[in-house]
Amino acid sequence: MDTATEIERNACERKMVDERSERTPLLVTLVFYALGMATLLPWNFFITAETYWQYKLRNVSAGEEWNWSNATLTPLQLSFTPTLVIVSNVFCTVFLLFTSAFVRRVKEMVRQLGSLVLSLATMVFITLFTFIDTDSWQFAFFVITMVLIALLNVCVAVLQGSSYGLAGLFPASCMSGMLSGQAISGIFSSLARIISLLVGEEPVTSGLVFFVIADVFLVVSIAGYVYMTRMNYYHSVKAETEGKEQAEHKSDTQTYISVLKKVWLMGTTLGGTLFITLMVYPAVVVYVTSVYPESRWTEEFFQPTITFLLFNIGDTLGREVTRWWRWPRARGWQLHVFGAARLVFLPLLMLCHGENKTFPTLLDHDAYYIVLMFFFAFTNGYVGTLTMIYYPSLVEPNELEVGGAIMAAMMGIGMVVGSLLSPAFVALWGPV
Repeated sequence: MDTATEIERNACERKMVDERSERTPLLVTLVFYALGMATLLPWNFFITAETYWQYKLRNVSAGEEWNWSNATLTPLQLSFTPTLVIVSNVFCTVFLLFTSAFVRRVKEMVRQLGSLVLSLATMVFITLFTFIDTDSWQFAFFVITMVLIALLNVCVAVLQGSSYGLAGLFPASCMSGMLSGQAISGIFSSLARIISLLVGEEPVTSGLVFFVIADVFLVVSIAGYVYMTRMNYYHSVKAETEGKEQAEHKSDTQTYISVLKKVWLMGTTLGGTLFITLMVYPAVVVYVTSVYPESRWTEEFFQPTITFLLFNIGDTLGREVTRWWRWPRARGWQLHVFGAARLVFLPLLMLCHGENKTFPTLLDHDAYYIVLMFFFAFTNGYVGTLTMIYYPSLVEPNELEVGGAIMAAMMGIGMVVGSLLSPAFVALWGPV
């Protein structure tokens, strides 16, 4: 069969699947939203609970009067966030690659439920530490926390790679739902951080609230997934794919190489989208400051609201728009050029206002930063979601799960490389 005929047949099959989206049960779409949130909400709350970690690793001689905003940081406090990022990125990326290679060898139920249940167990352990006085064994607490973070990221990687593959079997609305769920988790954590600042909660109390919310969402995700697997609609979609798998006889290696050849460009655009974003977000943009006089807004709420909440809102809107508007299309180079064009945001964001910076400041007003941040986030969500919606049209129905896992792995590579280059942009920004 020639390539043109194969492409036409795949496109027709995906069109038939998309037509099924009109009768996709609402609960199925909601489950994919929940799965998306389950992959990122724990991580987002880890970052949001910054004052909790700082309190746990504080200089205990300061007693209960410790104030994180003006206290001298201990070596454990200084190393916590960098170590957290490194451990998370390394374990997540390694196991995204592992999942893409072995997705066909482990049953879907084992991958999905196993990773969800183990994530919940890990989060419960982390939650329990909020009730335990760790002041006398801070270093051990630090090490145990990093081990738990590594385990959580292993689970997240397996869940994310598997869920992308699973969503690829269903209509595009399910993939959009899962990706939007990931962005919505960012909105949740940003709002939680702002509310915490408003009410002035104690560090341990705020940490407990954040972790309990993550625990609840994981329980909801587990219940939703189990219920979905018992629905007739789910079994009809799975049966259709499994019937086509039995008609083909390829080894796992042959299948992997074949799918990689088909999705490498789409995967590169997905990875490139996250690569561009993570080179400056959040490492550089956290140093952008308001041009207005010092106030509670400029000192406490500017960054949580504009850099984090606005970014997550824009990211979510970009993902949601793909339900109704999809341009550029999957074929051709327009989408990939559009994704690469996001590089223009890097110098523009670097030109925004900041205190004590050496990089030139030309966009010396909050409005510039707000507009740039919104479109930076919107295009991140829009381009990334389009690549995930389009990749199923490039592969055979029986290759969808492998394709989803490969896309997730390429996304992980982009995230790690972007994160590794972010210190260079921080250095360009200047003294902070």
